[in-house]
Amino acid sequence: MVALLVGVALSNPRFQKIAEEVNRRNVGWKAEYNPRFNPKQMKFGWNGDLERRLPAAEVDRTLQLPANFNSSANWPKCSTISTIYNQADCGSCWAFGGTESAADRFCIATNGQFNQPLSFAQMTECNNEADGCEGGSAQAAMDFISSPGLVTASCYPYYIPTCPPPQQPCLNFVNTPNCWTNNTCVDGTQWTSYQYSNTYQYMSVSDIMTGIMQSGPVEACFSVYEDFLTYKSGVYEYTTGAYLGGHCIKILGWGVTSDGTEYWQCNNQWTTYWGNEGTFLIQRGVDMVGIEDSVYAGDASVN
Repeated sequence: MVALLVGVALSNPRFQKIAEEVNRRNVGWKAEYNPRFNPKQMKFGWNGDLERRLPAAEVDRTLQLPANFNSSANWPKCSTISTIYNQADCGSCWAFGGTESAADRFCIATNGQFNQPLSFAQMTECNNEADGCEGGSAQAAMDFISSPGLVTASCYPYYIPTCPPPQQPCLNFVNTPNCWTNNTCVDGTQWTSYQYSNTYQYMSVSDIMTGIMQSGPVEACFSVYEDFLTYKSGVYEYTTGAYLGGHCIKILGWGVTSDGTEYWQCNNQWTTYWGNEGTFLIQRGVDMVGIEDSVYAGDASVN
């Protein structure tokens, strides 16, 4: 499997000029050069070429969709929804987007009785359909959650090294650690796998919205350009800069600005040092940088 890895040498002046250009154009978002975000070589871990079409999601199209919806506000018992995670020195975005949204959906399905992250490490290290820290696909994440399923993050922790806070987010990849095969939890709990009973792809904007409102957040993957790295606030739209690679995140809601711009509300996993404390908004309904092309989720199976 060949993962999509893009190495680009970027200097401080390059980032600064991009941020200045975005702000000079007075588009619907604000850019800011972040001195913490200056890796000499940048890589991204989602390969859209590896994705295959999953069955289309079946949603209740009779539901009235509100102008604004926020999963964390709608399901306050589920603290996982608003948590910002850290993929560290690993191209595991494909694993984080799927694992995060799955944990949220299990929490929602149990009315908050299950409220903890699932194992990012198990997804990254044990998924034979992907290349771990060297990249993968959302479809591979969905397949793994279906079988064998994921244990909790406290059972199988994410030990992949990270960079110190002054250098976050960090996107230089390390080698993928070996998969644990002894089925023994480090926290002393029983090895219990949480599985999707069904996985699917959302084929339209309204279906994505309905799916989030019915069952919870979803994984979405899109193309990253240089200006995205300077995002600080507002509703992102591609403005300037070269293509860097593919990236996966979690969509947890949507809304409309006072000037009528429709957006998706998203969580990234580049720590709270990036963006608006780890979150961002991106234009909705226009397939901005392909974010509406590859949206996946599944049904949380609760016994």
